[in-house]
Amino acid sequence: MKKIINFIRNSSIFFRLSMIIIIVFIPILSLFFITSNNYRIEKQNSIYTMVNQNNHQTISKINDYINDINNITKIPLTYKQADDTYMGQLYNFTVNNINSYKFQLLNEQIFEEIFAYKNSVNSCYIFNLTGQGDYKVRDAVYQPFNPSSEPWFSECIDAFGKPVLVDTYELPYIVNEKSKPFYVFGVARGIVRVSDASVIGILLVNTKISYFEDICDNMKLTENHRVVILHDDYTIYDTVPENIAKPAEDILLSIPDNTDETMFSLKINNESFLISSVDSDSNDLHVISLIPESELFFEINQLQKRNLVILTIVMTLSLFCLFYTSRQIIVPIRHLSKIMKIAESGDFSTHIQVDRMDEVGMLSVSYNSLLDKINELIHEVYLQKIASSESQFQMLQSQINPHFLYNTLESISMMATINDDETTAEMATELGGLLRYSISNINQPVSLSEEIAQLKKYVSLLERRFRSQYSITINIDARYYSISMPKLILQPILENAIYHGMASVRSDGKIVVSAEKADPHTLLLTVSDNGSGMSEEKIRNLNAYINEKNDLFKGIGMRNVNRRIKLFCGPEYGLTVYSSADKGTTVAVRIRIDIP
Repeated sequence: MKKIINFIRNSSIFFRLSMIIIIVFIPILSLFFITSNNYRIEKQNSIYTMVNQNNHQTISKINDYINDINNITKIPLTYKQADDTYMGQLYNFTVNNINSYKFQLLNEQIFEEIFAYKNSVNSCYIFNLTGQGDYKVRDAVYQPFNPSSEPWFSECIDAFGKPVLVDTYELPYIVNEKSKPFYVFGVARGIVRVSDASVIGILLVNTKISYFEDICDNMKLTENHRVVILHDDYTIYDTVPENIAKPAEDILLSIPDNTDETMFSLKINNESFLISSVDSDSNDLHVISLIPESELFFEINQLQKRNLVILTIVMTLSLFCLFYTSRQIIVPIRHLSKIMKIAESGDFSTHIQVDRMDEVGMLSVSYNSLLDKINELIHEVYLQKIASSESQFQMLQSQINPHFLYNTLESISMMATINDDETTAEMATELGGLLRYSISNINQPVSLSEEIAQLKKYVSLLERRFRSQYSITINIDARYYSISMPKLILQPILENAIYHGMASVRSDGKIVVSAEKADPHTLLLTVSDNGSGMSEEKIRNLNAYINEKNDLFKGIGMRNVNRRIKLFCGPEYGLTVYSSADKGTTVAVRIRIDIP
């Protein structure tokens, strides 16, 4: 030890000061790498959250889209089922292969109605059991095709009226060569004759593959971000066009079905990808998102290299200046060391005052620049977190329950068929108002009066559907109407009370919506029903699920409402459910108010 001390004492001032400079720069360099690595991790996590949300939104959109096509293929199974003329013509077409002019006219009506339902529908076919068919295609074709050898054709016959997904394929016989290859994706359904319970034909509805192209392109975060949609081991769509309508690559099949915890890392053709995947619960579809790490972290890598170069230059210049002006820089170095101690404690706001432009001044300027770079990294992470929260909020705002819309549309369709009166028009108007309210200005708060007005439209539609099965009473004092709140809070809760609380009630059901002040800054909204209620254990688990403390339930409506209230009002606000077995249920909603 004494030898070391004597060595230091006998060393030159330049050497000793050089050692000090090196020692001072080591923690700065370490801090830089730690900060950069933390930023990389934060960015990867935020990217994962965003990509995972996009995947779930995409699979939800695809499910809704396929469900729409499924509903369209029900047309021959609904009103045409009672049309003896049409079913007879279809039977003759199947048994005798007679494609009469009258049969073609009837098919044309069906095709026109299908095209009117969905703009993205490209072609419709009605086949007999030998694969001969009548068709209508938006793009000119020079002859129909016979799909009787395709697996989906025989599957439709065996499915006995249930919809069958038809994987992406190239539509043959397109006249325009510039459109080739022309890919379509479809849903097929067997047409069942009820009288003898037999399948006498098959309806195929094809849609443009451009629908998948649009939603996948919207998901892309980088230029080479790849999005793949698989059906089992078949590629429905791929942002790499040459992979469309082909068996999936083996390496894609090795990716886990769901990457809910973190992004999955994989090397493909010697390039590293961060991968997020999600499965559809209803259609056996699988969405995979592959992002090249080189593109995702390009800016971070460049920033690390640039800052490392800056640090190296600063250290070199400092040592060079010490050789000539060692005595003049002792005091400034001590001051610099004190400032760096402050930075080590986590305070990056203290800069060195530069009052000279020699080498010491340059070193001070470089240190200030380094602090600015570190602050930029911290600020960028903060902005990334804000962007992630906004993306989550927009996703939560955009979720609506399609079951109510479908049921109401079916009611309107039935009434339009049976009654040519004003009731149908009123229901359509009320439903249109609900739709506009649901999708317009989703990020803007609304007043309680606006929320109640839309709730009354919803109630009016329900009363027409369920008649006197139960009554819904809205009992809210007008003095609370000006209170600001997130949009679409009460409707999901009321809908939950109807489809769960009232599920076993056939008459004398009651649902009451009311409001009162809980304290000067809190409004308590309640939705109460006299339904079947829940056990103590179930209500305890449900409240924990709503607050994201377990995953024992599948529904997301109540949890999403609770999240949105907390985002809008604060963590102390939200939902609480109270219930007892056979004594009904009450959902209490606490929101922040700023009026006396």
